[in-house]
Amino acid sequence: MDNMEIYYFSGSGNSFAVARDVAIKLNAVLTPIMSVIDQESIDTEAKIVGIVFPIYDFKPPQFLERFISKIQNIESKYIFAICTYGIAPSQSLKHLEETINSFGGHLSLGFAVAMPQNGIGSGKVTKVQQEMMFNKWKSRVDGVCDDVKNMKTGEIETSILFFNMFKTRTLKLLPVYLAFLKQVLFKGMDSLAFTSNEKCTGCGTCQEICTQNNIELVNNKPSWSDHCINCFACLNWCPNGAISLGDADLGIKNYHHPEVEMKDMILLKNK
Repeated sequence: MDNMEIYYFSGSGNSFAVARDVAIKLNAVLTPIMSVIDQESIDTEAKIVGIVFPIYDFKPPQFLERFISKIQNIESKYIFAICTYGIAPSQSLKHLEETINSFGGHLSLGFAVAMPQNGIGSGKVTKVQQEMMFNKWKSRVDGVCDDVKNMKTGEIETSILFFNMFKTRTLKLLPVYLAFLKQVLFKGMDSLAFTSNEKCTGCGTCQEICTQNNIELVNNKPSWSDHCINCFACLNWCPNGAISLGDADLGIKNYHHPEVEMKDMILLKNK
């Protein structure tokens, strides 16, 4: 479909895989948000604009407000959004709708897509559960694309967080979240800073993959600066599993979308 641009952000590759699937089917231009967010303004000739992103703490990433504020002629665009989530989309798309409205635009459609958890508690997600999520998205992508192609309006997907918390898969995460709360209460948030262990070889993967250019190698070891957005890209893409959140056992395992390669992330990051 001509005259469409899809902007995306992704740390683990989940949102990139979803954005790419839609872009291929609709012949849309695919643009990483981080490649344009520092521009004074974002000018696109596309009449249809898509925004694909993961949710953090049941909300859109904070930087999306800055991105949206820079889109020129936003009031004339047909805008749709897709959020990827591990536990529940909650009201994240409604929050995005409010942000877009505040800058004069309108969110016409909002889709929520379940993808494997890739942060705290990711080790509780089985391969079978991952495949179920991937297959569900693959069976749904045509319908999403048809709705966008026909420029439908009105549906913004949400969920009630309370009900999602009682799902069997989510209940398995409760011990992990209790461990997280205990760590924060007794040792403070600083105890959950990213760190590397003896498995680190100084390969520089974390520095290359960091969406914020927040990592540099010092004495052949990663050193994190102060503008991390906790996308977990460094942890999930480390080939040696050498990065963790402090010394806490929070059930995290390395994960990235199986259909996304690191070269895809780095190439598009530097687009």
